[in-house]
Amino acid sequence: MPPMPTASWMLATPRAVLYAEQRRPLPLAAEPRPGPGQFARAARTAEEALRHAPAGCAVVGALPFDERTAAILALARPRCRPRPPAGRHAPGPAAADLRGDPGYLEAVGAAIDACRARTVQKVVLARSLLIPGPTPDDAPALLDRLLRQQPDAYVFCVDVGNLRLLIGASPELLLSRTGNRLLLNPLAGSARRHADPAEDAAAARALLGSPKDRCEHGIVVTELGRQLEPLCTELHIPARPSLKATGQLWHLSTTIRARLRHPAPSALALAALLHPTPAVCGAPREAARRLIEALESGPRGYYTGLVGWMDRHGDGQWVIALRCGELSPQGLLLHAGAGILAASDPEAELAETDVKLSTLLGVLALR
Repeated sequence: MPPMPTASWMLATPRAVLYAEQRRPLPLAAEPRPGPGQFARAARTAEEALRHAPAGCAVVGALPFDERTAAILALARPRCRPRPPAGRHAPGPAAADLRGDPGYLEAVGAAIDACRARTVQKVVLARSLLIPGPTPDDAPALLDRLLRQQPDAYVFCVDVGNLRLLIGASPELLLSRTGNRLLLNPLAGSARRHADPAEDAAAARALLGSPKDRCEHGIVVTELGRQLEPLCTELHIPARPSLKATGQLWHLSTTIRARLRHPAPSALALAALLHPTPAVCGAPREAARRLIEALESGPRGYYTGLVGWMDRHGDGQWVIALRCGELSPQGLLLHAGAGILAASDPEAELAETDVKLSTLLGVLALR
């Protein structure tokens, strides 16, 4: 299957590739404008635009992590094509050798102190790494490698303006809505995978039994349940997490299923309510957000934002923008983060971000 060099928006599920070659931006300059409440206003604007749009249209695009960054949403007629088959050789679990990051270690230490002081229960801290060389012209080849190397990931590419492309392979579905049925798959708590099968299995068992990781995961699931309960007639949340594997990491995973009350909120309205979850921000949300702003080196932009689509019925799918970076003429700006609790160890959290960065570093190594 040839790459798609003209697609300005793409989201691949494990089964198919959705893409849009031509988009008509929604009138977001005045309403909704960046700032508090932008996500909810964006949902209303999208719903209104779809009511008057021709059949077959959907709203596609990306939401940022922070409402002070503009949402990128547009009307389009998405097209679908089969996902290319997985590559013969899966990517290895090795972490990137990044020779440390003293600034990140210091920020994690400050976040641990805040958790121990009960300023926050959990905070997710990210770090960035600029790789000179790759440009937006490399996007088709990089996407093709991600599609083949990460067969179970949500691979995405979004033109976010100013000659920048958001590109990545996320393991995490925020939500999928079909009629009154809702599916969520939060991930929180991670462990590095190993090439040796016995060692890899031991790492998975240790993750399932880890009090720190179970606590981190529980914070996310509990908060999502609290937010969803008033909107649902049925809400099914497993009592214990399961394991989800990527090429590089084991994750604690919970599949949440629900039936929405009538009238069911649209997929984008639900995303606006839930985003950012404790899996990418922390808890309590506002306290964690303030700590992120104080400790991270710069704005996240669309990293840990959302990429997805919604149709005129309000059905749609939104995934969390993880294992990703921004391609620009200056290179590829990568991002990775880790959930920090009072029991966290700075060196272990740094090592976790190294492994997460390896998803995109691995495809660059094949250029």
